[in-house]
Amino acid sequence: MRLHSAKFMTVCVRLLAAMFLLVMTAGGTQCLAQPGDLFGTNPDPKILGAELMPGAVFVRVVPTVDPFYESVMYVSSEPVGDVLAYYQEQLEDVRRITFIEEGKRVWAWLLKDWIPIPEEENREDLAILDSSPNVTLRQFQPDLFAPLIELMGSRDEYKDRLTALESAKSIIRITYRKRENDPGFDKLQGVWRNVDRDLPEYRDSTISFNPDSSYVITLTDDNVAEMAKKMAGTKKYAGKSPESIAVDIRARNPEKGLFAIRRNTIDLATDSPVYSDEVKSGLIEIQGFMFSVQFINMPKMTFIRQREE
Repeated sequence: MRLHSAKFMTVCVRLLAAMFLLVMTAGGTQCLAQPGDLFGTNPDPKILGAELMPGAVFVRVVPTVDPFYESVMYVSSEPVGDVLAYYQEQLEDVRRITFIEEGKRVWAWLLKDWIPIPEEENREDLAILDSSPNVTLRQFQPDLFAPLIELMGSRDEYKDRLTALESAKSIIRITYRKRENDPGFDKLQGVWRNVDRDLPEYRDSTISFNPDSSYVITLTDDNVAEMAKKMAGTKKYAGKSPESIAVDIRARNPEKGLFAIRRNTIDLATDSPVYSDEVKSGLIEIQGFMFSVQFINMPKMTFIRQREE
């Protein structure tokens, strides 16, 4: 039996468009929505990490390519300029980047200082947004969402979302970390002691990782003395004695900041580092009661679990 080629192609295109939209967000390719509600359920606003634009309506949950994160898509009937002004005020102390995607300007606010996007970001860096807490904003493009609107129009339970899509002018996407699904995060919580005999400036120092994503590094007096000796004579501390350097280190001891795990990497961010820089990133390996970490430009360090929190 022969099919009319034009009609056949129209049917195929409509089917492919509907399937494509189910696995796409405004920002890129996705996995299918989570089980249960076809488009997921609106999460508790407390876990999003940012205020939601008043009047914005939940559309769907968007699982990211990183299994430890997911995104939530909302639409607003307010023009992009008004939503932009709202987040500029709400997130005035947060770094913002802009880029062009599909011919439209996109704004993204990086909700954590440790997000490793360089000052002059390129296209490849934007993939990091899928595995980092952030808020993105863009203009709503009705043609891209026509299949979704048609699908929601066939289901009574999506009536409110359909109405919101039909009057939408802006898209807000908030990406957050699902900590409960991050086994590395759970395993790392507690207090750990450094056991490296060949690194006297770190041996017996402790690092604790807490459920609120904070960490504390505490150096012993011997650590401070050894560290001061090594720093003396370096370009940064030229002309300073080990004793005066030790005073500076003690003023910052213990080091406190925030940490995040992304698969087998860890990032530490602090305003007052005891050692190294304000942001330390490295590879981490956890094996029961022992873990090791290799921070960039630092020796590999090994810790044993001292106690669980």
